[in-house]
Amino acid sequence: MTPTDFLNIAAIVSVFAIGAASPGPATLMIASTAMNRGRPAAVRFSLGVMTGSMIWAILAASGLAVVLQTSATAFALLRTLGGLYLLWLAIKALRKAFLAEPAQGTPLPPQRTPLADYCTGVLLHLTNPKAPLVWLATLSVGTGLQATADFLVVTILVCNLASIIIFVGYALLFSTPAAMGWYQRSSRMIDGVSGAFFGVAGLKILTLRSTA
Repeated sequence: MTPTDFLNIAAIVSVFAIGAASPGPATLMIASTAMNRGRPAAVRFSLGVMTGSMIWAILAASGLAVVLQTSATAFALLRTLGGLYLLWLAIKALRKAFLAEPAQGTPLPPQRTPLADYCTGVLLHLTNPKAPLVWLATLSVGTGLQATADFLVVTILVCNLASIIIFVGYALLFSTPAAMGWYQRSSRMIDGVSGAFFGVAGLKILTLRSTA
């Protein structure tokens, strides 16, 4: 590892951190889980998202992202799965917003198992068709993908350390008593906005076209 390598890693991590911290399905679900079901569930979900991110990082570094970017069939399959999953999340959120009784008092204890929380986070990130392309762009910063195995391993580990800080940080932030109290007072509005966001995102993903 040369000084130039460390500078390139710093540039890559900066790009990755900005993308990971920006609003999107993962951050919105972490916030919603934290406010609705509490800190432990949100942390488990966020660790699942981080795991999904690491899986895409490894696959992108191995070249699968290039295949997805150039293969219309592969991209269409991932796009369809991701879009349908987001639409399913939209339906769940909108049903909760319009059919459920307004939340009162303290949040109910989590009804899902820890493993289910974790796996849901993994699934959400693995079905995001933009994730592998984002990782491909991230790993290309300052390297042109002409990097040694050691460089890629260090880069992926540092980026995923950043993802833990970002995603778990969101889980901790939105599971504070103030945030959870605000959710209890505004749950219908939050679920409605979340449902609309997931619906628009799902439809947008389903109408994306491959670059092939």
